[in-house]
This record gives sequence, C-alpha cells and structure tokens, in this order.
Amino acid sequence: MSNSQWKQPFNRPEGANYNGHQQERAPGSLLRRYGEQPTSGPSAVSPQPSGLGLNVPPASQAGHPAMPQGGGGTPAPLPLQASPSNQEGQPRRTGLLSGRYNNWVSNVSNVVRRWSGKVVAVAGTMGLGSHSQAARPLVPSQALRSSTLPAGSGAGVGPGLLERPAPSVQRGGIDKTRPWRRSRTLRISMLRRRRQRLKSRQFGPRRVVTVVASVVAVLILIFLSTGGASAYAYYQEQYPRVQQLASQHVSQTSRIYDRNMNLLYQAYDTESQYAGRRTPVAYKDIPMVMQQAMIAAEDPTFWENAGFDPQGILRAFIEHNGGGSGLTQQLIKNLTHDDQYSYSRKITEAALAIALTQQYPKWKILEMYFNVAPFGAQELGIEAAVEDYFDLKPHCDVHFNCIPGIRYLDVDLKTGKHDPLLGLARASFLAGLPQNPDYYDPSLEKVIPGNTERALNRQKYVLNQMIKLGMVVDGVGLVTPEVAAKVEAISAQFKFHPYVNTIRAPHFVFWVISQIENALGHGDMQAGEVAFLTGGFNIRTTIDVNLETFVEKAIDRHLDQVECRYFSYYTGCGPLNTVNNVNDAAVVVMDAKTGEVLAMAGSSDWNSNKPQIKGQVNAALSPRQPGSSFKPIVYATAFQMGWYPGIVLPDVKTYFPYNNQNPETDPENNAYHPTDYGNTYHNWNSTIREALQNSLNVPAVKAMEFTGVQNVITMAERMGITAIRDYDLPACRQSKNNPNLTYQDCFFPSLALGTAEVPLLQMTGAYQVFADGGMHVPPQGVLDIWDNYGHHLYHYDTSHPPATRVLSPQIAYMITDVLSDEAARAQEFGGDHTLSMWDWHLPNGQVPDVAAKTGTTDNFKDNWTIGYTPDVVVGVWAGNADNEPFRGNVIGITGAAPIWHSVIERAMGACNMDGANIPCGSYKSPYHDYFFTAPPGVKKMCVNTVNGLQGSGYCDVMLDDEYPQQSGLPATTSSSTGTGDTTGMNQGNGGNGAATPTATATTNNGASPTAQP
Repeated sequence: MSNSQWKQPFNRPEGANYNGHQQERAPGSLLRRYGEQPTSGPSAVSPQPSGLGLNVPPASQAGHPAMPQGGGGTPAPLPLQASPSNQEGQPRRTGLLSGRYNNWVSNVSNVVRRWSGKVVAVAGTMGLGSHSQAARPLVPSQALRSSTLPAGSGAGVGPGLLERPAPSVQRGGIDKTRPWRRSRTLRISMLRRRRQRLKSRQFGPRRVVTVVASVVAVLILIFLSTGGASAYAYYQEQYPRVQQLASQHVSQTSRIYDRNMNLLYQAYDTESQYAGRRTPVAYKDIPMVMQQAMIAAEDPTFWENAGFDPQGILRAFIEHNGGGSGLTQQLIKNLTHDDQYSYSRKITEAALAIALTQQYPKWKILEMYFNVAPFGAQELGIEAAVEDYFDLKPHCDVHFNCIPGIRYLDVDLKTGKHDPLLGLARASFLAGLPQNPDYYDPSLEKVIPGNTERALNRQKYVLNQMIKLGMVVDGVGLVTPEVAAKVEAISAQFKFHPYVNTIRAPHFVFWVISQIENALGHGDMQAGEVAFLTGGFNIRTTIDVNLETFVEKAIDRHLDQVECRYFSYYTGCGPLNTVNNVNDAAVVVMDAKTGEVLAMAGSSDWNSNKPQIKGQVNAALSPRQPGSSFKPIVYATAFQMGWYPGIVLPDVKTYFPYNNQNPETDPENNAYHPTDYGNTYHNWNSTIREALQNSLNVPAVKAMEFTGVQNVITMAERMGITAIRDYDLPACRQSKNNPNLTYQDCFFPSLALGTAEVPLLQMTGAYQVFADGGMHVPPQGVLDIWDNYGHHLYHYDTSHPPATRVLSPQIAYMITDVLSDEAARAQEFGGDHTLSMWDWHLPNGQVPDVAAKTGTTDNFKDNWTIGYTPDVVVGVWAGNADNEPFRGNVIGITGAAPIWHSVIERAMGACNMDGANIPCGSYKSPYHDYFFTAPPGVKKMCVNTVNGLQGSGYCDVMLDDEYPQQSGLPATTSSSTGTGDTTGMNQGNGGNGAATPTATATTNNGASPTAQP
C-alpha cells in the first residue's frame, strides 16, 4: 500500500503552527472540506470512530470538555452521527449531515478506510494552563501510537494502541502536547526498505515460476481470444459455407454392371489433385468396432466435445506439429481441401467445426467423416479402403439394394464366418491410416518401401489408445494388452496388393460411358466427362457378361486356331490370322425386340497394340464398307415401292451410264458395269430371291435404279444408319472436280453394293428392323441408373421400347423369307451350312430358323455376316484395323461367318453345336421363339420364270391383292437359272415389268468396288 496520501499536509487554519513550521492548506487534498466543519453549536457532533475497534462515546458521556466556540483553530474532522430530533419530531440534520455533504463524507471515509485501514478519530484537545484546547488533526497510525490520549478515554481503546502520559511542560519552545512526526528523510528510508522487502519476496524462485506461468497464460488467453474473435468473425462472414460444406457433392466412384449386376468397371477421377475412389456408406452400416477404433485414434472426446479438442489445439500450438485436430476439424479440412498448416487455419477449422456440431448430430458428422477421410493414396472413404485392402465387395440385387463391403468387416472370406478379433484387427488397422494416408498406404509398398511396417506400427498406437480408454468391443470384451497381441498377430498375416482397375467388356463399357457423358453434358462431352467421373453413378447395362466372354473367346478361336473352311472359291485349313492375314474382328449381339445390346466386342484383343488389331479401337463403331450386306436395305426399299422377291432381274453385263454420256459411244469409259465375285457374270435370269441370296451385283444396281438413291438413303436412315448422311460430300465433289455433285451422284450406283462406310453397330441395328417385323428400336446399352445413395435415376422399360414403324410387317417378312432360304443360296454357296442352324435340332427334331447375309468388298479388306432369329440379331465384321488386304481370297462365308454361327447359336441357347469347343460359360438364353411366322397380308403366288409376272412357273411371297395382273410374253423355258430366252422381257410392258431403267450417275471415288458373297 502506498503512503503517498499521508505525505500531503493536513488541513489547518491559516497561520497555524506545526512543530514551529508555517503550514499552508493543500487545495488538492481529499479532506480539504473538513476545515469547513462547525466546531460548536447544535451542528457539532460527537466522534464515533470505527475501523480499528474503537468505541468512543459522545463527549457528554466520555467526560470531554465542551469545545469552545470561536476558537482560533479548526477542529480535526471526526466521524459523524445524526443529532437528536427537533421539536417537530423530524430528525435534525445539522452540519455536514445535511445536503450533499452527507454522501460526500461517507464516500471519503470509505475511501480512507479502504486505503489505509488505520484511520482513527480522536476527540478532544490537549494543552497546559490557560491555553485553549484545539482538535487533533487526522494523523497516520504511527502518530497515534506515539500520542497520548485524554484522561478517561482509555475505556474505548482497543488492542494495539499504546497509552502513555502526556508531558505537561513545553521545552525549548516546542509544544510537546502535539504528536510527533517522522522526518521526511526517515520516511523515505523506510519506504525504500519496504520496497526492497517486497521486491525480494516478489522475485523468489517460487514467485518467478508463478509469474512466468501467469504471463504465459495471459499471452495464450490473449492470443486465443484474438484468434477466436477472428475465427468467429470469419464464421459470421462465411456462415453459408457451413451448409455448403456439409451438403457439397464430393467426388464418388461410378460403377458399371452387366444386366445381372456383375461388376464390369469402376470409373473415377484420376486427374485432379484430390483424385481417388469413393463410395459413400450410411452410418448404420459402419460397425461399432470401426467407430471405436477411429475415435480412439483421432478424437477420444468426440462424443462430448463441441467440435474440437482444446487440449489438442493447445498441444499443436506448443509443439507446432500440425496435429491436434479432432474428427470434426479433420472433416472440415477434407471438405475445404486446405492442407497448408497455419494457426489461422486451425482457428477457422475450430470455428466451423463448432458450427457444424451445432447443426448436425454427432452420428451424422461421424458418417460424413468416414465417407470423406482418405484411407490411402487413392482410397477415399472407408468403403474404398475395405474393398482395396481386404477385398470386401458390396453385394447388390437387380434393384441396386446393396449391402456395402464395410458390413463384412469381421467376415473371414475363406470360411464365410464372423470373427470379432478379425474385425478388430481390420478396424484398428484402418483407423490408423487417415493420419498420413500416403505414408501408411500398404498397397504402395513397392513404390514407398516400409509403408506396411509403418501402418502396422500405427495400428499398435490405435490399440494402445483403446486400452487406455477402456473400450469394450462386441464379441471380444475389454481391449487388453493380451487382446492387442492377438490382434497384432492376425494383422501380421494381412496380404496387400496394388489396386488394379480391371475391366470386362471394355469396348461396350466405353460405348456406354460416351452415351452417358453426352447426356450429362447436354452435348458437351468435356462437361459430361467430369460429371460422370465424379457423380457416383451405378449403371446396370444391357450386356450379359457371360455371353460377352463367350463372344470374345469365339473370336479368338476362329482367328487364332486351326479351322478348315470349304467353299467353291476357297478350301483350306489353318488359322485365319497367320494363313490369311485376318487379324481383327468385331461382334455385336442385340435383342431383336428391345434393342438391348447383349454383347459387344470391338476387337480381337483389347490389350494388343499391333497395327492390324489396335485393340482399344472399337471396330464395332468404326465405319467400314458393308459390301453385299447392304443389299437387303436396297431390296426392302424396292419392295416398299411395289416389287417382290419373284421379280426377275437378269444377272448379265449391263452398262449404267454416268456424266450424262451415252454409253453406246464409249461404254467402257462412260458407263459403270460392275461384275460379280471373281470378276465375272453368272448370266442368270435370276429373281430377286436368287440375286440376294447368291449376292449378285448387277440385279442390286438395277434395283437401285428403280428406287432411286435418295429413297435408299432415306430408308437406311429410318433403319438407324446415320453414317451415310455424314458422308464427306465436299471431298466427293473435290475428287470429281464437280461442285454440283449430290449424294446421289456420289453414291449411285455403287451404293447398292455397300460402298458407303457404315459401323457394324448401325448395320446390326438395321437388321433388327427385319427381325422385329418392321419396327426400329435404337440400340440400347443401359437398363437402370442409380446414384450411390440408392436414388433410381433412369429405367429402360423393355416392355415398352421406343420403337418406330419403318416397314410394314409384310415387307419385313418378305426380306426375312428370302434371307432364311438356304436352298436359294445353294447355287453360290453349295452345301455350306454356316448361315443356318442345321447342326442344332430342338427336342422335337426341328431346326431353328435364322436369316443371314454376308458381305465382302472386292479389295478383300472387309468381311461381314449379319443374321437374326425372331429374338436376337448378331453382326460380325472381320478384317484388319490398318486396312491391310487379306490373303487367299477370304470372303464373308469363310471369314466372318464361322464366328457368327458360333455366337448366334450360343445366344439362342445352344453351345458348340459346330464343334468349335469354345467355353460356353454360364449364359442362359431367355429366348424361345425359334421360327419366323408370316403376318397376315402375305401369301405365296406363282409367277412366270422369265420376268416374274403373271404365270405359273415359279412361286414366291407377295402382298395380298398385289400379285401381277399381266404376264408379258410367254416364257420359252421354265428354268429359273437364266438359261431361257430373255428377249421377251424387253417386249413386255404390262404390270410390273422388269425393264431396266437408266440413270445418270458417277461411281464412288471413280471406281466402285464389287461386292462379294
């Protein structure tokens, strides 16, 4: 306590003498108004000191003499009490008790008492002889102890006050009745000694520790207060961000399944900074042992804290190690992707963690953490971790009701039984990984040696934490050191391997992905790609992976293995790839009624980089010349316009002029005159049935002349072939040096022979129209789409496919009836039964129906076979990816047809009837319609064999009430092989005469290839 207040001079009358010195009134003293107190009269009061145990009675009771009035000195201030009541009975307020001085005096007294605690009021005066008595001034306790109290006043003196007689004489002119006071020098010396004693006490060893700790605590408090205020201000500013963080869409893995929910492929982001695999799971699916292990490892106070652990944060500040974050703070960090360590980030995380805790229950925060936290270099979330490290896969039904892999955490995959110790071993191992996922990822052992050992050591820490916290695990009990030892022994047997994203049916999978990306991006493939790779879609496709496996093996078998092929133009044995330079092939299998793609193989070997194969190029989507397989589309157009299979179109050398030139002037150079396979003509008086089944070229061009090129192109587009309209017309005009060329000019007449490049998928889709009675259904690759939360986003209703009527059922059947007529093709193919199912008999002994057409370009670069049953369509292309020509004149019946035969029988439910010995797998055909049925409105009518008009020499199918009414000239022979006289054809002009029209056209690229069987 400072004594500075006592250094001020006391208030006394002007001229008063104290120890012989003249004193002046100190105007700044807190007690200055005491000099204004009345000393006598009714306003005078009796002293009532307090604070030191004194109980001094009023003057009348204590025997003090009355204070004289008009004394020359001002009495010392005394504690006051109220005077008796006046005559009116009201309390008398006199002196300082009246007005504002009452409060002022009380306040001053309280202040003095608090500061010193030693204020003593002493009433009375001391003097000798005739000297008047003066009131004693208020002096410090030291003065009181050295002064003499008046006689009779000792009754009220408390302990600690000393009494001694007052001297009665003055010596040396000094009034000895006045209390003495220490000199200024003595007081300064005493104050210095006191300060030194306080300083020595203040800075003792114990005191130093206390002070340092206090300072540190204050600094930390200031720092935390400042940081907390900043964090709170930041939180207030960014409040909407809390909701955004909690509800934001994190990148998730998309999965593609076959129609039976067999996993084909996992698609996920591999390019961004935070790339990885993630599949969210619900809190109810996370085993309790996994929750316990994670909380023990990262946040023991998780269930109780407000979103962060203060001790952990303080430890992080002191150690500057970046740790200390609880589960909620780690969740915030993973959602914001802020990995750079800083104090401000920690404070911000803590503020946002508090806000998150206020808005969501603890279980929801824990669920979010398990779905967001990294458990490895690319394992984001607990589900990806259990799949990669322990091969625990989800199990989903056809409606995508899934049981995630984390639910099988304690299941022994070898025995299928539950093992609580195994569950604890897996859980404690996984719980240690999020601290440093790359450093602990055991699948990266070959890349970062020691990862597995570090992960196992981290597991020991997790187990120790569980022991320390006294956790009890279901089926295990209290986690003890003995239990931990058993768990570590189990974990030591874990085998880890790098993640390999395998893919099945790769060409089909990426075809489906391209369609989904196009839909998600609304035509913007880049935007759609990002949405797909991060969207977490579960796609149930149309493919049957077992049938797909069979198709891929059938390609290998027929290209790589020794096989004998017999044909009138080719006979030989040996592998097609080594003997005939046929190295690549593509197959599409499609449901005839719904358009579902059941299998798609785009090459002979996905992993091959050979230029003849280019395994990752999908040949099923690559435009190729279809050759004679395009002819059914031409004839379907003609049938739509009034022709029928019995029309006769002689296969003889015919000139088709172009460039508006008369072929008679220079027929070889001014007219197109295609030949048949072998660069010859059959010279048959062939019907359309014979021409189509034996792949004759001249009749097909004649049919094109009748229909017109544009009508054929329109028909092809309605059947799903869009590649023709994508033809490069400017390139055609440039090559012909004619800016006025049209599509008709560029394609006619060679379009009839399949010179326009068309992908196998589109060609197979066109044949689907024939198989489905004239209804076109676009190829379908997706049955259902769910997101990772079980929401059903898309469903393809196979009972109501998006079918469009292209041909009447009658016209479609007329094509089917021709293509399924094996006897009609015998003139060209002899006894080859590859295009039929002659080797497969049903239980009733019948052979299933099948319609098929082959195609080969005259440069021997493309082999085709496309065929169908009432239920399924199969298209096959064989060739080389780099367009190298074959060796040995391989055509469709010897190149693509053997593959087609094996596949279509397998698709209909048979296997290895052809003796190919291809593993059949577990595919079970859902189809049972084995025969084509003629629709109403179609009947078989007989026509003559010369021109196919009215007659009785040859019978064929046609529409009701549209059979020919005229016969033309009588036929001279009934032969349908072209041996009769054909001169009469040019003289018959009635009915549907077969006179050949002419048209002006150019060939495709100058010289059209000649289609082959």
